[in-house]
Amino acid sequence: MKTAFTAVIVLLLFGISATAQVKPQSQAAPQGVQGDTQAVNLNAVLVLVQQSTSSASVDIGKLRVEKWKTDADQKQQLQHIAESLQKSIANAVPALVTNVQSSNGSVSTTFKLYHNLNVIYENLNYLADVAGGLGKKEEFDPLAEDCAAMEKARQSLSLYITESAGKLEAANRQPNGTIPGSASQAQGVQGKKVVVINEDDPPAKKPVKPAKKKPSTPTNATAQPTPAQSAAAPH
Repeated sequence: MKTAFTAVIVLLLFGISATAQVKPQSQAAPQGVQGDTQAVNLNAVLVLVQQSTSSASVDIGKLRVEKWKTDADQKQQLQHIAESLQKSIANAVPALVTNVQSSNGSVSTTFKLYHNLNVIYENLNYLADVAGGLGKKEEFDPLAEDCAAMEKARQSLSLYITESAGKLEAANRQPNGTIPGSASQAQGVQGKKVVVINEDDPPAKKPVKPAKKKPSTPTNATAQPTPAQSAAAPH
């Protein structure tokens, strides 16, 4: 009886141990699949771009640069940066976002938005740093949050551009690893001579045919008398 009870306990422990080993593996598999198939949601990124830039424009309007303890030249410079940021956010960003949406996320339009967002982020980050040293806490904190949100949008756009460019390169690459058209452009069509024209070289001149020389008539030659003139001449 005791032996049978011990055997049951051993079987239960073995079953629990086997179950504990199987569950983590079954839970880890979906995470790996999700990581391999994970892609950037461009629509969500565009929403983040619009939200972060709009919030930054509002927070910039709340700055009181004229009250900051610095010289007049720096105040003027900071005020100019603030106004330029608001104009760019109001005019450039909406048009760039619309272009990305209408082009279904093309690499060229997305890169233009990414480039413009980089410029906005760098200037906003500088303005936030100065606000942290010269302004009040309630001026610095909102700008710092806007910078963090904009940085996240920048990274997502960069990742999307990288993924899209990689897909385009993979789609355009031939099975042997060469780029389509590169071999034919370099070697030309087999059996035909390829002539490379350099635009910097002067145009080739047509060969001039030598003129045919006319037989020259001797000017000082003595005319030979005809037979009639020879007979009539006195001897």
